[in-house]
Amino acid sequence: MSAPMPFEPLLASGPSGHNPSQDQEPITTRPRRKLTLSDRIDIFIDRTSGKLGPVLIVTAVILLSMTIYCYFAVFIPFHYPRQPEGEDTASHAGYVANMVWSCYLVWGILANYYYAVNTSPGSVVDGISSENANLYQNVLVEMEGMQLCFAVTIPLAQLQRSDNVSVCPIVFTETPPTCKRCHLPKPERTHHCSVCKKCVLKLQQHCPWIHNCVGHFNHRYFVMFLTYLPIACGYFVYMGIGPLVLLAEREDNTLTAQTTLEQHNNSYIRDECKKKGVAFTNMYDFGVIGNLLDFFNIGRRGHYPWYTAFLPIRIPPIGNGKRFQKSGRGYILNFVDDEDDEDIV
Repeated sequence: MSAPMPFEPLLASGPSGHNPSQDQEPITTRPRRKLTLSDRIDIFIDRTSGKLGPVLIVTAVILLSMTIYCYFAVFIPFHYPRQPEGEDTASHAGYVANMVWSCYLVWGILANYYYAVNTSPGSVVDGISSENANLYQNVLVEMEGMQLCFAVTIPLAQLQRSDNVSVCPIVFTETPPTCKRCHLPKPERTHHCSVCKKCVLKLQQHCPWIHNCVGHFNHRYFVMFLTYLPIACGYFVYMGIGPLVLLAEREDNTLTAQTTLEQHNNSYIRDECKKKGVAFTNMYDFGVIGNLLDFFNIGRRGHYPWYTAFLPIRIPPIGNGKRFQKSGRGYILNFVDDEDDEDIV
């Protein structure tokens, strides 16, 4: 078995001792090819992403603010109602612990999002004067002394194959490649962003929601934002189970034409009727569809078109609130009498 071949960087062509960074990289103009449909779609997406960036940032801030307000204004008071001073010490300790944890998550989300938006990802021209025409050489001078090696793909036809040596179509050179769009040297792991129109150091992606590239200097903040966000969302869902159950109960009352008090009373009457072998009927129940039509004041007995149920406009309910339509025989509870007698109507 042959010994492994030692790695030797492939220097740029030229006489011995010649420093390739002293030469200006020639810029050649390539003939433009005809744009395909896929190219046009990519260009449209890039331009749209660049223009919608500020709008998406404002949208993200509004959504985060609304969610945070809803959490602290609804969920926290629901789980930890205000108690008299000196009572329920365990509940107070849980409230403090929950507030500390919640504020920590909010801090992690907002701070990392702010840093990801306002931190430059880094580019090859950072800290380099671009006033003169030797920008290419200035970038090369900035990269000198880094002892970098760049992988360059070469055509398979130029490879000399051997039975004993495996050949890979990759060679290494100390001369950095040149970006075909901005015509500047590209350090290792640097790529050109078609939205920002520049080469970004250690480019991860361009994110429209931060109106910025994710690169070397803001990659940490972007990843930490994406880490805090699902953790907070999961905790938000956990804290929202109680209000969600309460919402389901209220929706059930609407679908069955009952108020909260009537639901408790009807449950008691239903049990009493079951003991006597009598079927219980809610006199205000017209079925799920009928109850919804009456609730939203639409349909055959309503006064408004169906689409008004989805509009946040002022619409009065059906009737005067003193007499209600009834579906038939049912039971009603006399609230005036302390003994809660049942009357069959």
